[in-house]
Amino acid sequence: MLVRSLPGRPAVLRVTELPGGLANTNLRLDLDGPPPVVLRLYQRDPAQAAKERAIHALATQRGIPAPRLLGGGDDPATGLPFALLDWIEGQRLDEAARGLDDAELPPLPRAVGAALAAIHAVTFDRSGFLDASLTMAQPVDIGSTGLIWFLRHALVDGPGGDRLGRDLAERLVAFAEREAGLLDRWPGPPCLTHSDFGGTNILVRREPGGWAVAAVLDWEFAFAGSPFFDLGNLLRPPLGSRPGVAEAVAAGYRAAGGALPAEWRRMAALADLFSWAEFLTRPAVSDAVVATARQRIAEMMVLWD
Repeated sequence: MLVRSLPGRPAVLRVTELPGGLANTNLRLDLDGPPPVVLRLYQRDPAQAAKERAIHALATQRGIPAPRLLGGGDDPATGLPFALLDWIEGQRLDEAARGLDDAELPPLPRAVGAALAAIHAVTFDRSGFLDASLTMAQPVDIGSTGLIWFLRHALVDGPGGDRLGRDLAERLVAFAEREAGLLDRWPGPPCLTHSDFGGTNILVRREPGGWAVAAVLDWEFAFAGSPFFDLGNLLRPPLGSRPGVAEAVAAGYRAAGGALPAEWRRMAALADLFSWAEFLTRPAVSDAVVATARQRIAEMMVLWD
């Protein structure tokens, strides 16, 4: 794979499996001469590999903080598609935030908000899932009709209702039927949405001017959506429940040119219901995830007003 991707055919001195990958394998390769690189092997859904490689190439063109794509393709030895990426020095956002007290924290989420605005500046004509050329492969309704349909699909027709509990599932569907119209008020175009924009996929570091996002990792779930999917994910506890974090994210987002309506936090909470419902339909889901989904959904409805 290196021979196909890197000039000079550098020798591999050390291979280190990187932690955190729940679906694909990520390996740090220390080389004889060049800087380290990351070899990413796609195992969960190989069909997403070409799309993710295209996003890395686009990110380099648009100045979006993501590892630079050095090469990739389908490996004949393993049968797996792969990507070869720059190694990025940084600290995971969740770890960096834990090391800061509430007074020190706001500059960090402000920097994350600015990076997120750069991602969302990439726009599309329609919302939906993207193919390898980043064109629309399958349109998806991400407004109120789409949310209500998906909740019914996941929690009424699918297995999610038994996992969530039928009473809570029915209350959630009724809540969405009352409130999800708020999602239809977003006037902006569909935008590049990471869809897993949480603390483990965001690398940050201190630079002379302050905190900066070094890279956003793992783009395999990216699609054409709305800002509220990523904002909802980012502002899940524990980070989102800390004082001043949501305000700092919004300030950084707007300062970098992103637009947010007054009701953006409620819209983010609604959009995040797509994710919680999807978690509950997966063939294998841990008891801890189910318990967290119950807690987050119940809290969101109680605190809505």
